[in-house]
Amino acid sequence: LKDYESAERDLANYEKLSRQFDRLVVTLDVSGTDIGEFQKNNRQNQEALKTLLNDSRRFDDLKRIEIQVRDDEEQHMTIVYEGEALRQKMREGFSTYAKREAATIQIAEHYEIDATAYQESIGHISEIAGASDEWQEKINGGPIRSPLVIAVTPGEGRYGDTLQITGTHAGGKPGAPVDIYVDSRLEATVTLGDDHTCSHPYRVGRVLAGPHLAYAVAGSTYSEVATFEILTTDTAITLALAEVNGTAVACTGNLTTGNRSVALAPILIRVSDGTIATAETDRNGTYKKEITLPAGEHTLRAEFHAAGYPLNASESAEETIHLRGEGLSPLPFVAALAALIGSGWYLRRRASRQEEYTDPSHEPGIEPEEEAREEAVSIEGLPPREAATALFHALRARLDIAETKTPRDCAKIAPAYSRFFERYEMIRYAGETPTDEELRWMEKVARGEDEHEA
Repeated sequence: LKDYESAERDLANYEKLSRQFDRLVVTLDVSGTDIGEFQKNNRQNQEALKTLLNDSRRFDDLKRIEIQVRDDEEQHMTIVYEGEALRQKMREGFSTYAKREAATIQIAEHYEIDATAYQESIGHISEIAGASDEWQEKINGGPIRSPLVIAVTPGEGRYGDTLQITGTHAGGKPGAPVDIYVDSRLEATVTLGDDHTCSHPYRVGRVLAGPHLAYAVAGSTYSEVATFEILTTDTAITLALAEVNGTAVACTGNLTTGNRSVALAPILIRVSDGTIATAETDRNGTYKKEITLPAGEHTLRAEFHAAGYPLNASESAEETIHLRGEGLSPLPFVAALAALIGSGWYLRRRASRQEEYTDPSHEPGIEPEEEAREEAVSIEGLPPREAATALFHALRARLDIAETKTPRDCAKIAPAYSRFFERYEMIRYAGETPTDEELRWMEKVARGEDEHEA
């Protein structure tokens, strides 16, 4: 059985065990201490198994390649150095994985969870790590000493700390590139100085707590593996609420560890009605989120679950807010006000025209009725629709129909003029625009000059 196949099986079994415990958290009275301890160990163990799975596959490849390149000394030494780096890394991973056995097994047994698969995985990892030792012993007579040496100082740190990774390559050429790896991932490429040394500042960010490994590669030369420890620290998260409008609440807060901000971290906001929203801190550790909620009282809490961080999870204090709900729209009031203003303007304009029509100071020889008729139908310079309105008012006045009557009312009162009133109704309410020919006809009807065509 290949080593990485054992790791795959162990990872699948462990994930099954984790799901069992997650279900128990819901169905049993599991203490907060047990939950926190198990979830922390759970995350670290799963990450360790995934890393071991990848390392096992690579180690299997190295064993195959080593056989193929034995006649090429340079390539052979490259494989040997990388194999040594992997061997040390796998040894460190096994050591920390095994240290968590007691706490994990104790919690599992307390809640009657079968942890046999987890205990077996420790044996498998030990065998895999031992196999890497045997292979290195076989091809090189034991651990090798590389001319490229690195160290990490200080040997431990917390979130936000900066550790210095330094290297020395006695046989290297000044100006040559040196790749620095942390946990088998390329961290940086630096240049070898005139004194054959190099350095890189490593800032502790989103990495798991526990032991980590660093090594360097210069051309075909691999350094030995340097180890360092990342320690866990507590966090604190705040939550403040503010009503944006009747249906939304603005959530703001900060996530810190000690006096440091936690940047680009996922935040979960939990609402008492079951609503869950997510946010992310900016580079200053501040998060903002607007949530739309129904009217009424709501209690909210912010949570940081620390997945992938060397930090402990935290929750904010619960905050309560009362939302008024969506109020009455102001649009109907605005429309009513506009209509009132328009009516007042129209009445003033009509009164002004009526005063002009009934001005007693008319020329001698012209009867007041004839003067009003001529003035009432004057549409010169008016837009087509306003001209039609003026002619409607003139005809309605000439027929002595009350001003409160609509065009449809007028058509019923004076059916002889129904054609005129029906056409105006379309102009007034349907928004149609009368033609010049229609206006000339309406003007004749309003003046009483073409009554037989009304």
